Amino acid sequence: MTSDKRRRMSVAVIGASMLPDELMTEVLLRLPVKSILRFRAVCRSWAAVLSSEEFCGLHMAKAEAVVPPKLVFISPTASFDSTRVYSSDPSDGQLFSLDGVRGDFADMTPAPCRGLTLLHDLVAPAYYVLNVATRAVTRLPPCQHALSSTAGLGFDARTKEYKVVRLSCGTLDEKQRIKCEVYILGGGDRWRPAAGGVPFRFWEFADAAVATVRWSERQQRPVFADGFLHWLIDPATLPTRPRAAVSSWY
Repeated sequence: MTSDKRRRMSVAVIGASMLPDELMTEVLLRLPVKSILRFRAVCRSWAAVLSSEEFCGLHMAKAEAVVPPKLVFISPTASFDSTRVYSSDPSDGQLFSLDGVRGDFADMTPAPCRGLTLLHDLVAPAYYVLNVATRAVTRLPPCQHALSSTAGLGFDARTKEYKVVRLSCGTLDEKQRIKCEVYILGGGDRWRPAAGGVPFRFWEFADAAVATVRWSERQQRPVFADGFLHWLIDPATLPTRPRAAVSSWY
């Protein structure tokens, strides 16, 4: 770092220390993600504030209130041994890379949920939650019947928790063949069965949702909207074929 850069950084830190904490937070909340990542290197106190869960939540809420959420897309490397993650905003450029995840065998939820994106690695298989604001990547615990499953990421407004809801189909000899599991981000290290399981009258729709994702050429992933995850169902996967069908899960 040059002496001129050190001088300007020192002036910025001294000036920031003269501002009330509330005003300084309001200033930082208006910064783009790229600037926040740079400012985390200013000093330890800034790094602690800008990396805190409270600040990240406030920043995502403010961003969602002002502009539509940024789309995230992926691309495999030339050797197909890792996956690059990008933002739709050209100024962000490449966000980060996921080593060991083959980009030609990975897919994501159609749109971010309050700044978080769910990625499914079909080779491992494994699920990842990506945070564009902090570049944080969380790999979820292993789960059974990974090939015959579909999952979506949602936000529970009552408990203020992010939840990954997963539908899966087991073997025909299992008593509870259709399963619904939930993983709460920051709430433990394992998937938990949904309370009460999947009622028998909904088995047909859950089975159709899994089949649509597994066999669809476009890999239709669920969309989170209005507090529910919505799966688009291919009518051909239902015994009685409607023109269109959507299965919604809270």
